[in-house]
Amino acid sequence: MGRTPNDLAGALAAVSERPTPALVWRDGAERVELSGRVLVNWVEKSAGLLVDELDVASGDTVRISPAPHWRLVVLSLAALRVGARIEFAADADAVLHARLEGHDDDAVAGTELVVATPALAFACSDPLPGDAVDFCAEVRAQPDTYTGFEEPDPSAEALPSGTTHGQLLSRALETASPEAVGTVFLPLDDGWGETTLLSTLGIVARGGAVLLAAGPQDATEDVLTQERATQL
Repeated sequence: MGRTPNDLAGALAAVSERPTPALVWRDGAERVELSGRVLVNWVEKSAGLLVDELDVASGDTVRISPAPHWRLVVLSLAALRVGARIEFAADADAVLHARLEGHDDDAVAGTELVVATPALAFACSDPLPGDAVDFCAEVRAQPDTYTGFEEPDPSAEALPSGTTHGQLLSRALETASPEAVGTVFLPLDDGWGETTLLSTLGIVARGGAVLLAAGPQDATEDVLTQERATQL
């Protein structure tokens, strides 16, 4: 048995050893299943992009749009991986704003990191405004393992509630109840936010998988049965 992780980096290292599903995304006919290994690979690549290409530093604020999408889950974990503070509010003062393509009305100050909506797209479908960065086009060139010098300060704030980086994993495990085993469907009725982020991290860190859907129509009883998923 390995040592029990006590921080996000340790939890991700443990998850990366899993060939079993960690995150499942449903959007109409689109289905994406990420094993623990693949999920962490995406997080590590995204962390490299944030630091090496977009100059995100530990302690900076990164705004993640609340619109449901599996790539915004990855970017949330990547921002925490490098020690950034995450905000979800529309009026957040952030150095970087990650949003879905086509959600231009969701734009805030700071560099825009735009995510293509199709689940497996390699790039955004339309030209991007100004100095916005195409996440899908840029992230694949990053190393498979994050090697940057930006690391979390355990005492620094990580989330809007005031949860620090040092508290992040314990809060995630508390938020995801012990009954959250196997594949768990997390509704995103209010969009992607702190509670869902903590629940996702806690469930995955415990060895489970999280099912997320673009909308209620993508998480019917038939879908939950197909995925063998329970709903908290």
